[in-house]
Amino acid sequence: MKKVLLTLPLLLSSQVYAAQCKVDLKNEIHLNGERIEIHQTSGDTAIVDENNNLTIHGEKIELDDSQKQAIAEYRDNINDYLPRAKQIAQDGLALANDIVDDVAESFDAPEAFAGVKESMKQFYADIEARYYQNGDLVLPADSFGSLSETWSDDFEKAKALFNEEFITSAFDAMSEKMKAEGGLNLTEMANSMAELKERIAQRLAEHASEVEQQSEEFCDSLDQMAEQEQQLHDKIPQLKDYQIFTI
Repeated sequence: MKKVLLTLPLLLSSQVYAAQCKVDLKNEIHLNGERIEIHQTSGDTAIVDENNNLTIHGEKIELDDSQKQAIAEYRDNINDYLPRAKQIAQDGLALANDIVDDVAESFDAPEAFAGVKESMKQFYADIEARYYQNGDLVLPADSFGSLSETWSDDFEKAKALFNEEFITSAFDAMSEKMKAEGGLNLTEMANSMAELKERIAQRLAEHASEVEQQSEEFCDSLDQMAEQEQQLHDKIPQLKDYQIFTI
């Protein structure tokens, strides 16, 4: 069971970022669910606000109706698709918590793994904090290309954290349960652990298929946004120096 459970903390997140997306980010972007800010390394910015007004380097760009419609669709899509990685990570945490609860129920010890769940929650919060500044999602240029390595390192840290805390909690919970039932029974312990391992492995296998589909959809959406951005630049040439997506 240990080897199966070790994969939980970053199960979904690591798979999404390791997906072979062809798209990366050329410039840094800031998103808050409404406005978009595109930051060049020079410090110049292009901003699309919640009313679809475009400001480049502090100067408002006048747009006709066709341009406003195009930039509105572009802004909506970016604010919809890019934050989905956060939701997928949260789904991973929810899955981990569900499985930990399942194990705790099997041990008749609902609070035995509270520390494990809190550690996982804090681990995710620390990672999320890297990408959020004052409520804005901030993605640096070329960040997709480097995320695979970064998440690999995070995954190793998560495994070490989860291993230490979960195994300690599981041992204590199982020992207390068997003491209450008249003493340690190694055969019963082995059978219980084998049953839990099989049940958890089945749940992870079912979820792995969903993760793969989510990853493919995420990459496909990035491809579509790169194409949409090219069409937008054809309509609004002033934005060509503020490209977000590269293929």
